[in-house]
Amino acid sequence: MLMIKYQELFNSADLQTIKIMKTNIYLILFTALIFSCQTPNAVQIDDSEWSGTISASDERNAIMNSFADAYENKDAESMLSIFTEDAIFHVNDAQLPASDVAEAFLQGHEYFDDIKNVDRNTTTMFYNNGSIYTNYWYTWNGINKKTGELLVLRGYAWFKWDGLKVVESYNAFDPTEYNKVFIE
Repeated sequence: MLMIKYQELFNSADLQTIKIMKTNIYLILFTALIFSCQTPNAVQIDDSEWSGTISASDERNAIMNSFADAYENKDAESMLSIFTEDAIFHVNDAQLPASDVAEAFLQGHEYFDDIKNVDRNTTTMFYNNGSIYTNYWYTWNGINKKTGELLVLRGYAWFKWDGLKVVESYNAFDPTEYNKVFIE
C-alpha cells in the first residue's frame, strides 16, 4: 500500500529526474572538496635564473660554520682553508683578499675576550643559473677587554661557492660600536 502511494506521488520520469539531480549534487560536492584542498597562496616554484632551492643541511653549511668556529678559536689557517687562493671578501664597503680579512677579524681578539657568533642561521641556496651561495645570519658577542662590557652586534654574510671552496664572500654589520675599541 505504501509503495503504491509512493509511486503515485512520483511517476517514473520524476524518479529519473531525482536520480540526475542526486548525481549532480554529488558531483558538485566532490568538485568543491577537490578545490577546497588546494592551497591558493602556495609559493610557485619557477625556473627563473635567480630562483632555486634552499638547503639547511648541505655540507657547505657545516663548512661555513667551521669558518666561524675557527674565527672564535683564533685559528687563521682553518679560517682560510674554506677559500680559494684568489677569493675576494667584502666587508661592508671594503674589498679585500680573504687572508687580509682573516687577519683583521683575528685582530679583534686583541681587544675583545670570549668572541662568539651565536644565534647562527646557515642555509645554502642552489640557484637555477648554477650559482651556489651560503647565507649566514649571526649575532656577534665579545667582551671589551678595557671596560668588561659585552658588545652584541647582528650580522649577515654570504659565501659564493665553486665546488666546496669559497670564491667570494660578503659580510655586513654595523661597525660603529665595534670600532670604538680601537680609538679608546
